[in-house]
Amino acid sequence: MEDPAAKYFSTKVTSRDRAVFEAGIAIGTAVHQFTGTPLKSLEDVRVLEEAIKRALLAQPFRERVEVKIHFEHSPSGGPYDYATLRARDMDLRVVVKYGSCRVAARLKYIKELDYALAYIEDIEEEVK
Repeated sequence: MEDPAAKYFSTKVTSRDRAVFEAGIAIGTAVHQFTGTPLKSLEDVRVLEEAIKRALLAQPFRERVEVKIHFEHSPSGGPYDYATLRARDMDLRVVVKYGSCRVAARLKYIKELDYALAYIEDIEEEVK
C-alpha cells in the first residue's frame, strides 16, 4: 500500500521503524482513549472490546487487532455501581504491516511487574 505521508518522514526511517511506530500509536490510542470508560456489565465489556478493535483497525496499516478486557465487578445494584476500565484490565494485540515489515505489539498486565506493559511481541521482515 502506498503511503502518501511517507514523504514527511526522514529518509533514515525504515519500514521496520514505521511498523514499530504505528504499532506504538495503536497501543497508545487504546490506553489513552479508553481508560476510564465506565463499565457495568459483561455486555458493556463486549461492546467496548468491539469498539476498541474497530477504532484501532480504522488507523492506517493495521492488519489485525485482538482485544480482551478482564472485567471483575460485583454489582450491588446501586445507582453508582459501576467500574471504570484501567490499562491493567486490557489485553490487546495489534498487528501492523508497513512496507516489508510486520510487527505484533501487545499491551498486557504483567503480574511480576505490577504494570500494564506495552511491548513488541514479534517482528517479521520480508526478504526481497
